[in-house]
Amino acid sequence: MPIHPTAIIDPRAEIDPGATIGPNCVIDENVRIGPGCRLYQNVYVTGWTEIAADCELHPGVIVGHAPQDVKYSGQRTYCRIGRGTVLREYVTIHRGTTPESQTVVGEECFILCGTHVGHNCAIGDRVTLINNTLLAGHVQVAERATLGGAVGVHQFVRIGELVMIAGCARVVQDIPPFTLIGVDGHVSGLNRVGMRRAGMTREEIDEVRTAYRILYGPGGSFRAAVDRLAQSTRSAAAEKILEFVQGDSKKGIAGRSRRRTKSAEDD
Repeated sequence: MPIHPTAIIDPRAEIDPGATIGPNCVIDENVRIGPGCRLYQNVYVTGWTEIAADCELHPGVIVGHAPQDVKYSGQRTYCRIGRGTVLREYVTIHRGTTPESQTVVGEECFILCGTHVGHNCAIGDRVTLINNTLLAGHVQVAERATLGGAVGVHQFVRIGELVMIAGCARVVQDIPPFTLIGVDGHVSGLNRVGMRRAGMTREEIDEVRTAYRILYGPGGSFRAAVDRLAQSTRSAAAEKILEFVQGDSKKGIAGRSRRRTKSAEDD
């Protein structure tokens, strides 16, 4: 196990022999680090934190530190990072705030410089968070979503699968799966490129488009549109949208953007 002589590692920490620990890293007692992980210089891992195999933690990363919550008073809470995830420079990920709760980042995520993942967030697999993204506490991000640079997400917001959010967006409401989100935090169209790259069939994408038109078409209330969608859903992709909009929401569902582009009109 290559460990730089300047690293400070509590003897009770569990470090796999296949991990690499760089200069001036600090690893506390309740930390577990899996095989193939590489910690560059000046990484701090603390709390009850588990980092799965083949992760990269670049300079200045902080994982598992105490949550930014005035109610937190040192209780045991957790932070878990999934296999193959990359945390670039100065990413901060805080552990849960209520006793025995956790912050979870999934597998093969790509989290870029200066991003903050707040306490009790749940990040799915293959999520990309571009530089300086800010996730407040209890945010949920489903698999393969992409958040542009400097996006700010309000606490308790849910973000669906394969969502693409524009840089500098202010997200204060839940974002349904497969959608594009403009800087106003509202739905501006469908992430058709992302769906194709994810291997969705043309039929599935057409079903998503139909569901989108039902939910965001003119006339009637959103609740009535959800009822119409429930009566017409036929595919697994559309079912995901229905389950999302029918799910428990603390912030409400984002509406359609008034800044409609030509591509959004085509949807």
